[in-house]
Amino acid sequence: MEGELISNHFNLDSMKNIKNLEEIKKLFNTLEELYYTNYKSERNDILKSTIMDLLKLIDSNLQNSNQLTKEEISFLYLIKSFSLDKLPEYSKESEESASKSVRIILYKISLN
Repeated sequence: MEGELISNHFNLDSMKNIKNLEEIKKLFNTLEELYYTNYKSERNDILKSTIMDLLKLIDSNLQNSNQLTKEEISFLYLIKSFSLDKLPEYSKESEESASKSVRIILYKISLN
């Protein structure tokens, strides 16, 4: 699942500048659990509500991106992309967020 991918590629312990990081991780884990295990009729409503709560936290951090490291920004865009991907309808914003995350990672790698 995406949570494992994220924890394998990002050092979450070093992300000190992200506000509400624990809440973001908790909501993302809840989202994954709902997405992969809940097949009840109200599933889409619950998913949308969880995604909207998560996006509020992510976007509030991205508004202050000048206080974040490249890794933190990349992490937030990737979480945003994975979250929007769980919506039943297509999201161009998901695609754009994934692209931004990858560009930041590649830029960081090219500097090393």
